[in-house]
Amino acid sequence: MLNTTADKVRRLAERYADAWNASDMDAMAKLYADDVHWVNIVGMHWQGKAQVDQAQRVYFGIMFKGVPLMLEAVESAVALPGGAVVTVLRWTIGAFKTPFGEQMPPSRDRMSLVLIPQADELVIAHGSNVQINEQAQKSDPIRQKQR
Repeated sequence: MLNTTADKVRRLAERYADAWNASDMDAMAKLYADDVHWVNIVGMHWQGKAQVDQAQRVYFGIMFKGVPLMLEAVESAVALPGGAVVTVLRWTIGAFKTPFGEQMPPSRDRMSLVLIPQADELVIAHGSNVQINEQAQKSDPIRQKQR
């Protein structure tokens, strides 16, 4: 198996999707550095593996269990000195119901990650997830120029 930065990023993304789709929080926790920081899609900031793991378990228990997640693209992967990588992943997520009972339709998300080397793989040191507003995408000044 190849061991380039791109390969490592893709493997991490595949392991993340596999853990999510299996609702396997133990497998997901293995993807985090001990001092991970995570900013979720609604702006909550969790610090450290224990907090991130606890929050993920709670939300999987009440709204994400059985909700499919599929990797659309690794949009970028930039290697930094010391072996760290900054990457942007694009996901498709299935419909789910929020803790307040609001039914959310399927959507697309963009996840920014700072990855650090651990053994021969990469783990998540920082993550932030943003829902893609499809209507707003139509007025992206950069993408309009590329059409």
